[in-house]
Amino acid sequence: MVKGFVRDLGSSKIRHTRIIYNFADSPYTFGDFMVVVMLCRFLALSKCQVSLTVVDSTRRSDWNDLVEELQNKRIDDLLNLAKYLLPEAIKVELLNNYLPKSSDINLDSKSFYTYSPYFLDLLITKYKWAVPEGFLLNVSTTNSSAPYIAWHVRKASYDSRRNFTSSSIKEDFEILRMRFPNYSIMLISDSAGLEDAFFALTGSRETKALMMGGIQLLAQPIQGFQNAIPVVLAANFYFQRGGGGIGIAPIFSLVPYLILSPDKSYFYGRSKNHILSWSNKNQLFVHVKGNLNLFAIEKLITRLKV
Repeated sequence: MVKGFVRDLGSSKIRHTRIIYNFADSPYTFGDFMVVVMLCRFLALSKCQVSLTVVDSTRRSDWNDLVEELQNKRIDDLLNLAKYLLPEAIKVELLNNYLPKSSDINLDSKSFYTYSPYFLDLLITKYKWAVPEGFLLNVSTTNSSAPYIAWHVRKASYDSRRNFTSSSIKEDFEILRMRFPNYSIMLISDSAGLEDAFFALTGSRETKALMMGGIQLLAQPIQGFQNAIPVVLAANFYFQRGGGGIGIAPIFSLVPYLILSPDKSYFYGRSKNHILSWSNKNQLFVHVKGNLNLFAIEKLITRLKV
């Protein structure tokens, strides 16, 4: 697929590429969508003409995890996320039907989101495309005057393997508190996840800033996936055990992180614990084959430089 794309791009007078995200074979999850958007961002910043076409004719069965009202809101949120991450000149469109144009290079393979990370990796490692300036995510300012680490705590009704448990969150908090004594800890999640996390740690579901074990415990200040991105990027370190799609933000940045995953992921080009070509020694993605909540992080987190 990548070989054909590079060939077609080199022989085409019109450097226009259309990337397709079709809900008929793609999930509603933010993380999977964000990876496709980041490939689109890479191509756009590499001087390609790019459009992102989102097709909503039918929706894959797992969309039924959400009621129809939430499905429609999620589509709005995904489109807004794309516009947030892409250069203004890039066209983002929602269509009920999609007909390929012969003048376009169409990246429309079924479930293309599963191929996008490897597609990007091959462009960089095999075809020697440079990572364009401004591609990796960052923020220039932060609303917090004090340094903090971001910790994603997931508690969703589906795929409970990736949720925190009461014992794991307490143990992780102690390790993070000892490893980062001069940092606040900011929990990243939706409202339900934050309430469950605060309850596990403090005995109260009130998600307000408080001192605990000599450090300040904070909650994501504004709800929503897109609002979490600048908060994560402004952190001095990011951690998630299991967790969800917001981990894509630090992966596409230079923020130091430790991400534990029960799944191998779609990043087929990863090398050991480094998930992308620019991942450095302070950015670790660890596939945990055994019990996710029993995996010890102390040795890994101690050797990371922050």
